[in-house]
Amino acid sequence: MGAIEDGEYKAQKKTFWNDVYGVDMSVMTPTVMKEPLVDYVNRDMIVSTTQKLLDLDLTKCKKSDVNFASSYKLIMNYSDTIHGMVVWFDTPFSNLTRPVTLSTSPYQRGTHWKQTVFYCEKDMQVKKGDILEGSFACRQSKDNFRELDIKISYHIDTSSCKHDYYNLYKLK
Repeated sequence: MGAIEDGEYKAQKKTFWNDVYGVDMSVMTPTVMKEPLVDYVNRDMIVSTTQKLLDLDLTKCKKSDVNFASSYKLIMNYSDTIHGMVVWFDTPFSNLTRPVTLSTSPYQRGTHWKQTVFYCEKDMQVKKGDILEGSFACRQSKDNFRELDIKISYHIDTSSCKHDYYNLYKLK
């Protein structure tokens, strides 16, 4: 997981509904921001350190292991604006004769899995060295077994502001 600057696309996503073929559908905007974006993220958009949220042994894990909560702490590498969080997975195949790792990281060559972006409801101005911390909770949806319900909480205390927020998302 890492924090990203992605103001241009976030603005497009929010303002798209203001004029859909001449119809004001801006009432859709809050709902759209709760839906994560699966897309390629350029490594240059990541403005923080990154942190592993979960480590599973796929040969031993249980179905219930997809329900988890993890805390995180990200240190800002630059002074910038945080618009969201990006997550990805790495899968090492270490028991092979020639071990290999499948990485969907923005720091590696793109795969069809891409990355998942969770836009924050409120943008945050940060400075290099600021710390963003919180929790990432994921569970299988009770309404649809193919969906995940995700809650990301975040806290940042800077010289100019203090934020305590959480966002809820539905990953389909």
